[in-house]
Amino acid sequence: MNEITQELGKGITLTRITEPKFKTNTIMVMLLVPVTPERNAAYALAQSLLTQSCRKYPDNASMTIRLDEMYGASINSSMSINGGVMQILLSGSVIANRYALAGEDLLGNLTDLLLNCLFDPNVKDNAFDAGEYKIQRKELLDAIEAMINNKRGYALVRARQIAFAGEPDAYLVYGTREDVEKLDAASVYQAYKELLRRAVIRIYSVGPECPDSLAERLQAAFGQLSDRAPEVLPYVAPSPAKASPESVTEPMDITQSKLVLAFKGENLPYEAFRLFSAVYGGTPFSMLFSNVREKMSLCYYCASRVIAGKDTLMVDSGVELANAEKAKNAILAQLDAMKKGEFSDMILENAKHSMVNALRGIGDTPTSCISDVYERYYRQDAASVEERVQRYLALTREDIIAVANALSLDTVYLMQQGGGK
Repeated sequence: MNEITQELGKGITLTRITEPKFKTNTIMVMLLVPVTPERNAAYALAQSLLTQSCRKYPDNASMTIRLDEMYGASINSSMSINGGVMQILLSGSVIANRYALAGEDLLGNLTDLLLNCLFDPNVKDNAFDAGEYKIQRKELLDAIEAMINNKRGYALVRARQIAFAGEPDAYLVYGTREDVEKLDAASVYQAYKELLRRAVIRIYSVGPECPDSLAERLQAAFGQLSDRAPEVLPYVAPSPAKASPESVTEPMDITQSKLVLAFKGENLPYEAFRLFSAVYGGTPFSMLFSNVREKMSLCYYCASRVIAGKDTLMVDSGVELANAEKAKNAILAQLDAMKKGEFSDMILENAKHSMVNALRGIGDTPTSCISDVYERYYRQDAASVEERVQRYLALTREDIIAVANALSLDTVYLMQQGGGK
């Protein structure tokens, strides 16, 4: 795998990753800005509008036809938060040129289409097209309303809101219904233009070939951006632990209660924190899975996850209401056991193998290649995969115990079954 990074403009870089084994070409444009909660809904609408149509293909039907002509190519967008950074992704994928039946330049066509979406959107009179705006606005409102239907996901959202109250990460990535209803096609277009001005832009291309002509196309397009003022990106945005844990119970019309615990630390070492989570609750052989779920039968699932950039660990579980308090106490007891070093060498070694296998799987897919290069960028870590593997292998029982002892309970959220709607 060959990797070349070059500057295309102020705060704009292109990384070309060439991997002969891949049969597709992928291009991803990342627009990265500090999280500003009042802009979340506008950015959510803008990113969806940009990939549904453009001036040349002014509705979803014509866009779909064009993608079908390119052997079923795809263009997508998404949003997520990493620490204090909003990540807005526009990406496209198409089969490699060598598989085109008539010798078409599919990579070039995909690049042109993605650039049309980004720089020549479906706009009239300084506003996104009214018809397309109406469609995407309804879809966003429907998605916000439907969020509560995924009870496990919604419980995690509510726990984050409580744990990070007053911080940008407490706000919904797509905004609220009220935020959306304040917008119109013109204000969303203005948010899009502001995004192009404020964002750090990282572009990634992955495929069996990433020719210089691709870089030239992208250079010509992004080089036209003027009045650029990219902002500093706060990937590390620690959340101070509360003086005492906050407990919130919300009755809801559900058949299975959801229990989420948030633990916070400070300046936790990257690899040690992730290995701790794997031992504690991030794997099928972890302490929480083996003991709280399997041996004690206190929950349907019980897992831990690290919240990037926040020095925070979330543990979420599905429980019967009668077992909620017992499950909480058992989860805390497993943490206490880890603080004392009461976990087996086998669990630690298996957790290391899990982390190592994930690292050595980088390069199996275009997305994993991009994620790896991007993570090395925002962590400012130039280490190779093998160097990072060795870091995990070098971690000791004492390193994991230190992480356990650095964590304190911050939030307890219970979505209680049997309540009203």
